Amino acid sequence: MQITISARGTELTPALKEYVQQKVAKLEEFFNNIQKVEVVLEVRKINDKEHKQVAEIRAWLAGLKVVQALEAGKDLYAATDLVVDEVKRQIKRHKEKHLKKAKRETIRKKYQDLDGIQDESVDSPILAKVDAFARKPMSLGEAKDELKIMEQDFLAFRNSADDSICVLKKDKKTMKLLAKGKEMLPEEAVAELQKKKQNLIFFNNKQSQIPAVVYRRKSGDFGLIEP
Repeated sequence: MQITISARGTELTPALKEYVQQKVAKLEEFFNNIQKVEVVLEVRKINDKEHKQVAEIRAWLAGLKVVQALEAGKDLYAATDLVVDEVKRQIKRHKEKHLKKAKRETIRKKYQDLDGIQDESVDSPILAKVDAFARKPMSLGEAKDELKIMEQDFLAFRNSADDSICVLKKDKKTMKLLAKGKEMLPEEAVAELQKKKQNLIFFNNKQSQIPAVVYRRKSGDFGLIEP
């Protein structure tokens, strides 16, 4: 991280420069991708008796993001403390926003297999096992929050309240839990989907004796999801 310090209307003493350098260097503890920081210390004359002690920081973060803050204090040391605290707050907010965006991208990639890949064979329906069951138990509220982020119509998960297997489906502007249907084989579920206009079936797998979902993929074939 490159740090430049300058002063206006006052002398930049070695002690003041070293103090500012140490305070600004600690910003990397909050965000390790700061490219450069410019610090301007200024004493502004208000009248014959009063002067305003001001510290300004401009920090360039990765991704062309610039954080800027200006604070005044009883002296330049105090002004430096205040402006560094404000920059920390802005960097923390930027970092949290970045992490949330990364989490959304991770979730989308996690469920991208739901879209499937178009298969060249059209002679018979293809049933593919898809690893798209939510990996951690969650409450209904958490499941709804995750489904809002996903670009899919449903989420299969384990309910942390009672350890049951659930399927939450988007229904126009609302979300609802699906009731588990009859026991059948996955191939029978595919046959039923082909007869009806449904996009998915929640059933008990006759082979594995565990709840499962068979759904129609955008590629035209079918996916099987189990815990």
